[in-house]
Amino acid sequence: MNRPAFAAVLSAFFILQCAVAPQLQSAEPASPVKLTLYPAGEPTPALKYRLLPGRLDQIAGNAAVHYGKVTAEEMKFFGTQQWRDKVDRWQEMPLEELTRENVNLPTSSIFFLEQGGRCTYCDWQLPIGVVPFYTILLPEAQQSRSYARVLAVKARQEIAQGNFDDAVKTFQTNYALGRNVAEGETLINGLIGIAITGVMFPQMLELVQQPNSPNLYWGLTLLPSPLIDMGDALDVERMGVELSFPELRDLESAERTADQWRELFHRFAKQVVELTATAETQPWQPSPEELDKACQEILPTAKRALVDWGMPTEEVEAMPVYEVALRYTLQLYHELLDDGIKYYSLPYPEAIQGIEAAMERARPANQERREIIPLASQILPALEATRNAVVRTDRQIALLRVIEALRIHAAGHQGELPPQLSDITEVPIPNDPVTGKPFVYRREADKAFLEGPPLRNAPLSYEITMGRPE
Repeated sequence: MNRPAFAAVLSAFFILQCAVAPQLQSAEPASPVKLTLYPAGEPTPALKYRLLPGRLDQIAGNAAVHYGKVTAEEMKFFGTQQWRDKVDRWQEMPLEELTRENVNLPTSSIFFLEQGGRCTYCDWQLPIGVVPFYTILLPEAQQSRSYARVLAVKARQEIAQGNFDDAVKTFQTNYALGRNVAEGETLINGLIGIAITGVMFPQMLELVQQPNSPNLYWGLTLLPSPLIDMGDALDVERMGVELSFPELRDLESAERTADQWRELFHRFAKQVVELTATAETQPWQPSPEELDKACQEILPTAKRALVDWGMPTEEVEAMPVYEVALRYTLQLYHELLDDGIKYYSLPYPEAIQGIEAAMERARPANQERREIIPLASQILPALEATRNAVVRTDRQIALLRVIEALRIHAAGHQGELPPQLSDITEVPIPNDPVTGKPFVYRREADKAFLEGPPLRNAPLSYEITMGRPE
């Protein structure tokens, strides 16, 4: 069974490994990434280069329609391992070698990607509320990752040929693709959107290392922050249980016999266990007898909890065991999950601290009110993982802004790097979103070092030299 929507919540760490940036996987200390930049002042007009389509460039319509046509005439390209291997190789080879390659990209597919990127909105028409939420399939989102790789090769080819304006338009198409994929209102759509935007980060670094390349400081500054907003997806995912199990929406008014409550609870538990089962996890698989025993053991705690949450004692005492178990399970799920979600939109340092504290409070060994069916305690780590993904993208954009600020400064100071970031007065310098504080910067002779704390074992360390245009 394909369970991408639920996997996005319950297996977020695995998803980030395969769907987001692969550079996060190394925990080994890394040598600084060496960059040779070239001075470049602000463009005139300042907003000449945009990384998302401006209003005059937009067209009416739904971007998802155009993205649905990307593979229609190019099945051979997207459907064969030979072409996938070529795209991967073209992404990795040095730019000089790429100029000697016969790079044949699917022109009709690129046309539809560009058209989709220009559309005023994107509606994937996911059947949320129509079919069980955790069974919704997302093949179009998964496939879009291959589109980003094609765009990355296109941008590299344009950079290698010195067609910088064309490369910027390709960046624009890719950023729009990532944001449009994230419009799907699931966490996996958001994560894939983040992965897509991250695919172009190496190409952005290649561009700034080319003599006479344009400065994109203001284009980067105009990008939304966060670039991928998980707000709508979190709102939908928060109600994922009710969207998957409509019977749980009317617990307060439903009238069922004790046997019917037991059948509903057992069916709910069985389906949750099946949905949480992935190749990376070993889910709890209780027998009916074990579920019955767990409900009986938790019954006094569950009754007290329902009373604490505002239900009359006599009403609680009159409930069948499994009605108590279901009400308690759903209420505790929302209590624990909300305890983490409430921090999500705060600046990253506060958000991640709050989410980690909520995870600790949700651990069965540390809470008086434990879950009968582990659900919220499995989902909360996904909040931490997705929040890390969001801030990683924001950090990449902030880093690129600092790099472009260095080029602006050098353009006005005989090609010299500043002694300190605070010496740059031409444009504002963003803080590191991971810390909320300035990036660590130091000048040593003709080199500068730009650093920041690791994010999920991914260090931030750059050694920068300012080149001299020929």
